[in-house]
Amino acid sequence: MGSLQDQLLKAGLTTEHKMKVAKTEKRKQQKKKKKKGATSDQTDLQKHIEQTKLAQQQKAEAQNKAKQDDLKEREQVARVKQILEHHNQAEIKGDRTFNFTYENKVKELDVNEQTQQALSKGRLAICVLEGQFYVLEDEPAKKIAEVDEKYIVFHVEDNNDKQDGDDPYAGYEVPDDLTW
Repeated sequence: MGSLQDQLLKAGLTTEHKMKVAKTEKRKQQKKKKKKGATSDQTDLQKHIEQTKLAQQQKAEAQNKAKQDDLKEREQVARVKQILEHHNQAEIKGDRTFNFTYENKVKELDVNEQTQQALSKGRLAICVLEGQFYVLEDEPAKKIAEVDEKYIVFHVEDNNDKQDGDDPYAGYEVPDDLTW
């Protein structure tokens, strides 16, 4: 038994010319389906390429931001180091010990009497960079605090303007022998 077309031809319901036309139409439709499949694959490929480009761009932006942050951090450290080295007080050594806390530990600094009083009144500040302590005047310490306050270890703020009105001991000075 042959195909349906052969049966229809034997029965006289169709002609050979109509069979050939039907075959060519069928081939054309199959080619169109293949092309449509190829174009859909093409769009999938384009979408994949776009997604890959977007992911690469985001990764590049993240790396660029990390490099910029690192560069900014290095610039800050260089600026702070320059201020510290330029404004460090050299004549602070003395026979008195000044105690302050750094990273939850009590640290000591041997200073003279003038430096101790200046530190306790806020005219001088203690800063740290790379494990080394520096004693600076108030203005350079404020410049360093503008960059980043993590470099300031000890700095007494002037609280004369903010005295409590209800403090019964406001009129009394703290004796000098109570420094620790």
